[in-house]
Amino acid sequence: STWGRALTWPFPPALRGRPAAMVLESVVADLLNRFLGCYVENLNKSQLKLGIWGGNVSLDNLLIKENALSELDVPFRVKAGQIDKLTLKIPWKNLYGEAVVASLEGLYLLVVPGASIK
Repeated sequence: STWGRALTWPFPPALRGRPAAMVLESVVADLLNRFLGCYVENLNKSQLKLGIWGGNVSLDNLLIKENALSELDVPFRVKAGQIDKLTLKIPWKNLYGEAVVASLEGLYLLVVPGASIK
């Protein structure tokens, strides 16, 4: 298995010598930060659980940012929020033909009236 082997060239110096599984976690965490970072606070790889060959990526205990809904033009804003578990089912064998499915467990939101409420 290559998962326990250390990486060498052609990987960037910061990733060389690290086991492939650790590098994959870092790459997945960076991608998730890019797509989810405007909605959740401080996403990090300690929250990440990979079942990569089965296509499952799970994130636990995510805090929702106060401005997470600001682009939706809703008459309220998030005061506090949490997602107990976010699971992504990724169809690796057919990425272009099937959708990535996201499921949430334990979504809690405390919302307050927005500035537009009079």
